[in-house]
Amino acid sequence: MKYLKTKYIWVITTLVLAIGYVVSCTKDDQVLDTPQVINSSTDLVSAKTTTPPAIDGTIDAMWANSQVLQFSTAVPEVTGDVFRGYTGNIIPSVKLRSLYDDNSIYFLVEWADPTQSLKRNPWYFNPATKRWVQELGTFDFTTSPYRPPFYEDKMAMLWNINNSVSGWNSGTCYKSCHTGLPAADGSSRHYTNFPSEKIDMWHWKSVRGGVNAGNQIHAQVQNNNYPNGRTSDPGVEVYQNNKQTKVIAGSSPAVSVDIPKYIIPGRNDYGWIMNAEVNSGTAKLVTAVDANGVLTLSDATTIDPNVGTDYQRIGTGVGPKVIPGLTLNDSYTGSMGDIPCKAVYTAGSGWTIEFKRALNTGDAVNDIDFSSLADQYFGFAIFENAQIAHSIKPNLILKFKK
Repeated sequence: MKYLKTKYIWVITTLVLAIGYVVSCTKDDQVLDTPQVINSSTDLVSAKTTTPPAIDGTIDAMWANSQVLQFSTAVPEVTGDVFRGYTGNIIPSVKLRSLYDDNSIYFLVEWADPTQSLKRNPWYFNPATKRWVQELGTFDFTTSPYRPPFYEDKMAMLWNINNSVSGWNSGTCYKSCHTGLPAADGSSRHYTNFPSEKIDMWHWKSVRGGVNAGNQIHAQVQNNNYPNGRTSDPGVEVYQNNKQTKVIAGSSPAVSVDIPKYIIPGRNDYGWIMNAEVNSGTAKLVTAVDANGVLTLSDATTIDPNVGTDYQRIGTGVGPKVIPGLTLNDSYTGSMGDIPCKAVYTAGSGWTIEFKRALNTGDAVNDIDFSSLADQYFGFAIFENAQIAHSIKPNLILKFKK
């Protein structure tokens, strides 16, 4: 009898525990530990960190232990001549890493680049025409041999703002890419297909703030404006064209020509002029030009580009004293400048860029919000000494490791 009683108690206890287990597994708040599926060819895993990395362009231990997404990019075929000279170019190795904390997301990107391009549209003197001219930012096929472009290295990432872009996850950057446009409209442009669609564009530019000024990535946005839907976030741009128009001294009738606005006498191999150098008097204002191209400066000195070849073209390159094509402010301001970075170039290797951005900048109109830690599809591009032509890798996915 005692045995039966004990057996009865054991059965009842087992039933109670079993029912409790079943009930607990059907509660609405039950969380299942589902492993995160990672595709090594497309997925960038952002790991949680309690210590933010220093934005110094150094691959320290924190980054060395992070997951690396590695891929190549290629310049696609497009109609028109905007990609001419670049089509088919491949960046063989791009490496991306990411970390995040409670406030910000951090990125480290590396890519192979045999040349550091830091001369953007410099001014040179043509002794045959006695005129000052800016080099093109694209290949010049009107010369023989043709002239290479004189521009800057760039990098871009595109993100879907508020999931507004239809079909983004299957196309990413191709959803705003439009080719075959009339030449007058630029042949190939980025703009979204509907007024409600917006894309957050992060645009690193080596000469325009990427390695100087505020060391920032230019925060931009793509909208539905035709033909060019690419515009800046609110704020002040970092650069101005170093250009002015003057009447040639003594010309009759008056002949107007474009010339540099500022020059730093005696400086060699410089790609930009800081506005701080203008304000301090280090850079001199060009006040006049004569029929031989001789420049008169604000301190009454002159620059005669006919003496030697320092201000002229030399082969496919340029002389050491060619004048920069732009001047720079201290930094981008406003939300245009909310992505600080540090870019380091290593000869024979390429670029390493470290940067960060707030998970939520508070600008829901122009910026993507990462604070939900949801997966985000994105497109990636490299501009190798290119104004427009870019090699791309679409359909990548940022995944937060929680």
